[in-house]
Amino acid sequence: MQIQLTKDKSINVNIPFLDGGGAGGGAKRRQGPSDLVGVDLRFDDPRGCPAVRLVRKKDKLHVLAVGFVPPPDGDIPSSWEELPKQPTWTLPADFQSTAAAIAASSADMFLRQTTPDALTANSMTAPKAALEQPGRKKIGLRSAKQETAPATAESAGSGGKAIKPEAGVPLSNNGTRFVVQPLADESFIVESGMPEYQVLWLSRLLPEGKRPTAVSIQTLNAALLSSVFCQPDFVEAGGDAIVLFMTRESVFFAGYQEGRLLLLRECPGAHGYVAMREAVKSRLGLEEAMVDSVLNESLIDPTPVLEPFARPILQQLEISMDYLLRRHSLRISKVLLMGLPSGAQYWSNMSLEALKVPLITPSAFAGLGDLSKGRTQMDDGQSQVFLGAIGAAIAAMEVGE
Repeated sequence: MQIQLTKDKSINVNIPFLDGGGAGGGAKRRQGPSDLVGVDLRFDDPRGCPAVRLVRKKDKLHVLAVGFVPPPDGDIPSSWEELPKQPTWTLPADFQSTAAAIAASSADMFLRQTTPDALTANSMTAPKAALEQPGRKKIGLRSAKQETAPATAESAGSGGKAIKPEAGVPLSNNGTRFVVQPLADESFIVESGMPEYQVLWLSRLLPEGKRPTAVSIQTLNAALLSSVFCQPDFVEAGGDAIVLFMTRESVFFAGYQEGRLLLLRECPGAHGYVAMREAVKSRLGLEEAMVDSVLNESLIDPTPVLEPFARPILQQLEISMDYLLRRHSLRISKVLLMGLPSGAQYWSNMSLEALKVPLITPSAFAGLGDLSKGRTQMDDGQSQVFLGAIGAAIAAMEVGE
């Protein structure tokens, strides 16, 4: 979706899988920039923001640079009043490509499955008072072009009722952008959005006239969904896969058929790998520096601590796999586990025992050529921190038509 910011400047909010993208996808593809940096915008990691620079050579994507870049001087605004606090961001020389894709997350951003009725009701019935808050900066809704088909929903008239969106018309609720697209069937719709003041703030981080230029803004979870498109296991399976994504704060499942997303659900009650690490740390009485050692290479078996944490997640994984088999005749023999920086072998063992299905955790860079310096010293677990940056870059470089 393209949002016109000013007369001469626009920005893309990419959710490329909506167009049937990815390996094995049925949609035609058009190539984006041939040299692009993807950045996972983080403010709470002492190492900085994970960043990768990808280049296209002979129709294959290669990693030219990988590392951590200092975050901008500021934080994503949580209201219109904070918008004037606009920092500018200069990336290190190795990451000054021609274009940039930014993956960001905040409490106000979302990516979720919804229904036509809920979508139109939530996005088209904002009270007038909410749109005219005292002191709110008056910026009109900027035009948005949506090249994919709109959600199918019955028109509910006018006034305070939901209104059927027309093709190419953006949906907005109190400044929040939505992108909608029916996927595998009419009942499956993905809803994504972020407040407009956050879109504006993110689009202005990288100053015009200096490399790189921001050409794509994505929610982090949308970027993660694109990160598997080059994975050899994903490509070899023709885009048929189920992926368990584990982020710092949450766990969610994504199912693909021929590269098209047909399942997206967050695991209820799961809190991500930070909570897992804290459980291991407290239950085993470890110092912070020892947690990765125990999870990766210690003689201490952390399974008794991990099992209560993993059990409900594996139960939800089994439900998701059963749904894909019954609804879409998609039989899964292995599951990709992405985003987990340590302890993946224990998760795979528990999955084999409980579900008879292994969890595979390849390098986040698998399927990408290597032209970078220093990446060879990174193991598969350490590579997972770059998953969001990789997905943001792939999404902006491989765009569905």
